[in-house]
Amino acid sequence: MMANHFSTRGKDKVKGTLKPNPKHPSRSKQALISDASATITDRADFKADDIMLGSGLKTLSIAASAATFGSYEYRVINFIFDLGIESGTHTFEQGVSGPIQGLSYVEFAVVGGNEIYYNCEGISGSLTLDIIDHAYYIREFTFTAQDSEQKNITLTGHVSVSSSLCECP
Repeated sequence: MMANHFSTRGKDKVKGTLKPNPKHPSRSKQALISDASATITDRADFKADDIMLGSGLKTLSIAASAATFGSYEYRVINFIFDLGIESGTHTFEQGVSGPIQGLSYVEFAVVGGNEIYYNCEGISGSLTLDIIDHAYYIREFTFTAQDSEQKNITLTGHVSVSSSLCECP
């Protein structure tokens, strides 16, 4: 269950930056542009138009989505971290405990004649994370997942999002 979340929908962007929250003073050095993009094996390039940052009691999650939910083009890249994750290079292996609890990619698929959004769970991967003043920069990530046809796909990209523009802890 998400206790807090923050979304950077395209409509909130003003010339590549986010509208500041009037409850929080602006920071002159804050120039974060929320962004996420990736290349994916045998798929169109991924360019997010919405990024969600959420926290639970023990986890931090980032979900970058492209296209409109309900469309065939809708896709999401998910990252789930331990709440105490620190800057650095981290590796992920499915089923192995570590600061990365999960990586996944969601896409439209037809499974057993049914049209669904299929969750391609990460098998293994790595990422370089920088945490600076409530901003999370996944400088680079690469992970392998299995699609609905049991084929391995590789995702490579980057993500930037900040919690300092919302009322997140």
